[in-house]
Amino acid sequence: MNTKLVDHVTAMLEDSLRYTGEKIGDTGAIRLLKNNDADALGYFRYRLAMQVGIYLGETSEHVLEVFLYPEMPDEKITVTLPLTMIVRVRKHTAAIESIADALQDVLLAEYRKMFSPQADGLSVLLNVYFLDEDDFLGRKGLSAAVGSLYTPALRVWSSQGCRK
Repeated sequence: MNTKLVDHVTAMLEDSLRYTGEKIGDTGAIRLLKNNDADALGYFRYRLAMQVGIYLGETSEHVLEVFLYPEMPDEKITVTLPLTMIVRVRKHTAAIESIADALQDVLLAEYRKMFSPQADGLSVLLNVYFLDEDDFLGRKGLSAAVGSLYTPALRVWSSQGCRK
């Protein structure tokens, strides 16, 4: 396993945990997350999605924007609910697919450690959907969620700059 990627993913998870604690004003954020506290999970998932977006955007010059696909209204947010990411790319390549797969594998392994035993049976943490310009402009697939009025996808990274 790539030690550099493991260290990076560990930092992503620690940053997400710190962010959650700051937002909810509780040093016991990990306890709240393991108890499926909706507010804590919302902050944690948002920050982790930002970290994933930054990583993908800074690792490949083909990435234009990264979005977090929203949970469905009837979907219960738990520590085992995977993140669904929409990645708008100039060109969909095997290289960016490989980067996302490696990130998914390492993130899943480290996430399982952090949220054991709840996440022990988790097989996927990161669902990444790539959309090239034609798909995006044609609003094919998940690209329709980007401009949705009801449940819009949330931009977490952009090559034009992202918010912190």
